Amino acid sequence: MKKAFLTLLLLISFPLVASHIVGGEFELIYVSGSTYRLNLILYFDKVNGLPTAKDQNVTVTIYRKRDNQFMGSVFLPRVDETNVPYTQPECSSGEIVTSKLLYSSTITLSPNLYNDPNGYFVVWERCCRNYSITNIYSQTPQGSNISAGQTFYLEFPPVVKNGEPFINSSPRLFPPLNDYACPFRPYYVDFAGIDDDNDSLVYSLVTPLNTTSQIAFPPPSPGPFPPVIWRPGYSLYNIINGNPDLRISTDGLLTATPQTQGLFVFAVKIDEYRNGEKIGESRRDFQMLVVDGCPKAEPPSIVGKKLTDASFTYNNSMSISFANTVSDGDRCIQVQVSDPDASKIEDNFTERISIRAVALNFKKNVKQVLPSISTATLTNGSTKDFTICFPQCPFIEGGPYQIGIIAFDDACSLPLTDTLKIEVNVEPPANSPPYFVKPIDPITSITINEGGFYEADFEIRDDDNDEIFVSVASDGFVLADAGFTINIEEPRVNGIVKGKIRWDAYCDIFDFTNRTYFEINILANDVDRCDNKEFVSTNFKFNVLLPGNADPFIDTDLTPDPQERSVLNLERRINESLSFTVTGKDLIDNDFLVLDVKQRAELNALGISFPEATGIGQVSSLFQWDLTCANVDLKKKDNFLFQFIVVDNSNKCRIYKADTVDVQVKILPPQNTAPQLVIQKDGTVVNDNTKTFTLGQSIRFDLTGTDVDVLPNMDLLNLTLIEAKGNVPPEGYVFTPVSGRGKVETVFSWAPDCSLFKNNIYENTYTFKFRLSDDRCFNVMADTVSLTIVLKDIESDDTEFLPPNVFTPNGDGCNDYFALEGIEPCPFNPDNTTKPDDLVSLPPDNCFHHFESVRIYNRWGNPVFESTDRKFRWYASDNAAGVYFYFVKFNDKEYKGSVSVRY
Repeated sequence: MKKAFLTLLLLISFPLVASHIVGGEFELIYVSGSTYRLNLILYFDKVNGLPTAKDQNVTVTIYRKRDNQFMGSVFLPRVDETNVPYTQPECSSGEIVTSKLLYSSTITLSPNLYNDPNGYFVVWERCCRNYSITNIYSQTPQGSNISAGQTFYLEFPPVVKNGEPFINSSPRLFPPLNDYACPFRPYYVDFAGIDDDNDSLVYSLVTPLNTTSQIAFPPPSPGPFPPVIWRPGYSLYNIINGNPDLRISTDGLLTATPQTQGLFVFAVKIDEYRNGEKIGESRRDFQMLVVDGCPKAEPPSIVGKKLTDASFTYNNSMSISFANTVSDGDRCIQVQVSDPDASKIEDNFTERISIRAVALNFKKNVKQVLPSISTATLTNGSTKDFTICFPQCPFIEGGPYQIGIIAFDDACSLPLTDTLKIEVNVEPPANSPPYFVKPIDPITSITINEGGFYEADFEIRDDDNDEIFVSVASDGFVLADAGFTINIEEPRVNGIVKGKIRWDAYCDIFDFTNRTYFEINILANDVDRCDNKEFVSTNFKFNVLLPGNADPFIDTDLTPDPQERSVLNLERRINESLSFTVTGKDLIDNDFLVLDVKQRAELNALGISFPEATGIGQVSSLFQWDLTCANVDLKKKDNFLFQFIVVDNSNKCRIYKADTVDVQVKILPPQNTAPQLVIQKDGTVVNDNTKTFTLGQSIRFDLTGTDVDVLPNMDLLNLTLIEAKGNVPPEGYVFTPVSGRGKVETVFSWAPDCSLFKNNIYENTYTFKFRLSDDRCFNVMADTVSLTIVLKDIESDDTEFLPPNVFTPNGDGCNDYFALEGIEPCPFNPDNTTKPDDLVSLPPDNCFHHFESVRIYNRWGNPVFESTDRKFRWYASDNAAGVYFYFVKFNDKEYKGSVSVRY
């Protein structure tokens, strides 16, 4: 027995970030109703994996394919653990030990939730794969290392399609084996799965999927799931560096001839098809260990001969034919198996061999051609002969079939083989097919009026007196529903069948509005020895003529001529109304009519009234639409098509008759008169909109907005300041926005100060823009008025600065004090009309030139008076007569002079 170390390892996830994943896949199996069983199969490396890495349970996630919508999580407990077997247990020395962990639970897939046509997928992510993998990066997940986990993935269809239950189970894959491979020795394994629904399965190799993050349990995610990263020189097209490289047939047979030792990862995708449409997808990841440890071995040899041949002369293929007169014992060949290893001392001059039979150009189990004992032990170079016998009835109809007889030895890790291809042509037993006596013609065409019936006999005979099997096929309808009956005469006898076909073509039995043509085939097949299913048939083509029915007619009162009604184009504005009457008639047949509008679902939202009407011969209904801002949004839609329809489907045969009239309505914005904004200053309308003010003057404007629109109600006005700008930004002004219906009023006021003058510029220009807008829907109108304010500093000039030089503080009320501003005139001069302000001598204060203080000194330089008040008064109390000196200080200048005190 030869031993080697190539192992097929499946990829799996684990609870610790450790190297233990071998493999696995999902299964979703239908149970009943809305109940399914969800299985997660995980293959665990018992040699390298820690026992604590065996998860006691897992939580998987289901998403909708169309938009990755989360559908739910499923808790799957571990329910079983078994060891994965070897093809030949004798080849194992315990280098590879893999266990199969099964996680399973029943789940409910409700038709109310799982009905999206694009289907769903279930997913689970787990880290990590083995760290010693040759063809991909799979390192300890730390630092800059590239780790590799596995994403378990299964797609499944909705549980309901077109309103009907859609029952499906995912494929169940062929159980993996612990077999290994050796360099330069062919490797093969059957990955084909079983589908409970007999769906077609197509197999292909794909790049394995990694996990979305390098942790043991990545958080649930709908993907996308990244692929693993191939090491240099490896790819999907060079997975193990074999010759030939790893490949899989569409039927699931995996083959390769490795050349390099190592541990290799690959993945198989299984697409599930039903009626040519893909409905599901499964994935399984594997690992293959290739080691140079297989003992040398030579394959067996199989040759064949006919029973009449003296020796075995066919070593690759042979062809054999048998007449239908040959007995079962003579419908055979012989094959002989030999193996060079049975003559070698290193194999103890012993080799175990076996044979198997496989179908080559068809799909059936052909194990029956083998003898009851199909194994043997060859010793000292001996051979073993086996008799292969073929059944009387061919496996396929219409020609020869091909069978392969494969010889296997006991080489490790997988048996070596040799195949003899046999083409077999067996003449089936003689048989006379059945035939129709009635009707004679293969096709019978019948046309009848509704309310009538057709009846005819049919008769089938078989000259071999075989039992005759009769079946009936229609072109897509149920016979009884359409009024057809087929009866077979009883009792039946072999070799003859008599029957009768009848059609009652009544409208009250079948709705002929969808079809009036029917086709029926009566098929017959005799139950011969090989049941060849060669049917004979007769064909009936039926057609029914329905009674006439006049078309109904529909019209509106929008036009006087009924012929001008193909498409009626109207215009209306918001706040207007549209009203017209729609009438349907059937004055010829006076049938029951239904009058409606196809856009009925939109009427309530649009505020439209149009009651459905029913009646005999003539029906009418009023269309009424009051267009308001609340029920029409012109931003979304301004053209509306209303298709009115009158239907006559209550006639005897429910023949659908209808007529329509289209009314196209374009909605325009409502009429609107723009509001008006007026600005007033001290009761006078500001027309030129430019006003000049000196600092300190009162700045106040009254703003009034009005709107003449009063229907259907007064517009809501909004008066706002939309712009305020100047060569220096304006500050400190007061304006309150206002809202109201019909009329609004507010005030703009401003008390500016010197802070507005910058960079020695003492004249600023400001613009204030006011907007008055209404709220009329889809046709807002507004009035905008700009107000320009020129703001200047106070003029200051000292050319007229002539301070007094003498005063007489004698108490007579005239010239009793020294002052430079606001000097009061003498009261005893009745003709004196001088005002105090007229006697001002100081230059006026402004933003760059202003009074600070005054100081008065006697002739000895001693201060006698001081003040910071611009309107100071010095009465010279307790001061002697004489000359005094004053100093008037401004911020930018000082004035000096003298004044005399006289008593």
